Amino acid sequence: MIRFIKSQNVRSVALFLVGGDFLWQAIGTNARAALLISSPSRVCRYFISNQGDLIDDLAQTSIEALLGIILATTISFAIMLVCFYWPRLLATILPVTALSQVIPLITLAPLFILLFGIGTLSKLMMAALICFFPIFVGFAAGVRQISDEVLTVLYVYGATVWQRIRWAYLPQSLPHLMAGLKVASTLAVIGAIVAEFNGADIGLGKNLFLAAKKLEPELMMSSLILSSVLGGALFAGTVVIEWSFGKWYMKGKTI
Repeated sequence: MIRFIKSQNVRSVALFLVGGDFLWQAIGTNARAALLISSPSRVCRYFISNQGDLIDDLAQTSIEALLGIILATTISFAIMLVCFYWPRLLATILPVTALSQVIPLITLAPLFILLFGIGTLSKLMMAALICFFPIFVGFAAGVRQISDEVLTVLYVYGATVWQRIRWAYLPQSLPHLMAGLKVASTLAVIGAIVAEFNGADIGLGKNLFLAAKKLEPELMMSSLILSSVLGGALFAGTVVIEWSFGKWYMKGKTI
């Protein structure tokens, strides 16, 4: 994985993090600012003192986000499979999925808790709902950009639907599908956290909600940092999957 990453990008990110850390520490010396964002030294001490609970919260939100991505991907593939048999159906489904994104999804979190309870299921359903759109639209865009020449050749040779899926639809749409998954990898974390805002026994979202209520900046910043780490890890995992299955179009590219 490392060999695909430009060394100058690594240096830029490292300099940004170090510079941001020094700036944060300087701002955190102000009493008013410390009430909101604390400081790196205080956050580190807080994390060390409460690392067990924080790691448990991170694990819970990670499970919800990851299962949400898997569920959204599975549903996207199922819908696209139906559209492969009835291509005209795709032109009907796409506008419906676009309209669904107009709804403020945060308002659906209480409904999910009523339907699925306060446990993991309601959180992963919320994560799946938020990251479904980029995955499905990316997959659909990839399928629709397949050239007529490719489809004509498959038709001439009498390819079955499954053969078309294997040799054309999946490989040709993979770049667009992976782009949608990269977006979804971060949205899934947001979905899980938003659902935890509305009721949870454990999770980073619960921490963020309580930190704002109780004015605990160390808890808030620790949870925000862990949320960022989780989003970055899911994104990196998506990149690894893309390099594994998309070598034919990723060759020569760097991150």
